[in-house]
Amino acid sequence: MKDILEQLQWQNKNSAYQALRGTLHALRDRLPMEEAVQLAAQLPLVIKGTYYDGWTPRDKPEKFKKEEFARRVHSQFEFDPDVNPAQVIRAVLRVMYRHMGEGELRDVASNMPGEIREEWFPEEVRPRQQH
Repeated sequence: MKDILEQLQWQNKNSAYQALRGTLHALRDRLPMEEAVQLAAQLPLVIKGTYYDGWTPRDKPEKFKKEEFARRVHSQFEFDPDVNPAQVIRAVLRVMYRHMGEGELRDVASNMPGEIREEWFPEEVRPRQQH
C-alpha cells in the first residue's frame, strides 16, 4: 500500500487499497481463468484474499475494452471526479512490476487487448515490436 500511496502521492491508505482492489479485480475478470490463477499465485497471501473476493470463474474472461476496465477501477471510488482511473491503473501496475518482476506481469499483459496493454502497462512488459 505504501508504494501505491507514493506513486499516486496520496495520504489515505484506504484509497490505496481501493486502487489495488479495483485494478486487481479488473485484471482478474479480464484474464483467462488459468492466467488469473497464475497471477494470484504470485500475490502475497494478504492480497490474495482481496484478489479472490467476489470472484466467480464462470464466464471468464469477460471481454471488455479499456473504457470498461477504467470504469471498473473508478467505481471503487464511487466515480469520484478527483480520481483519474488511468493514473490509478498505471500506478498499481508499476508497483506490481516492481514487486513481481517482469515475467508474471508480461504474461498478464500478453493476455490483455493491445489497447489496455499500450495504455497502462509499464513499457518493460509490453510485447517487443518486430522490425
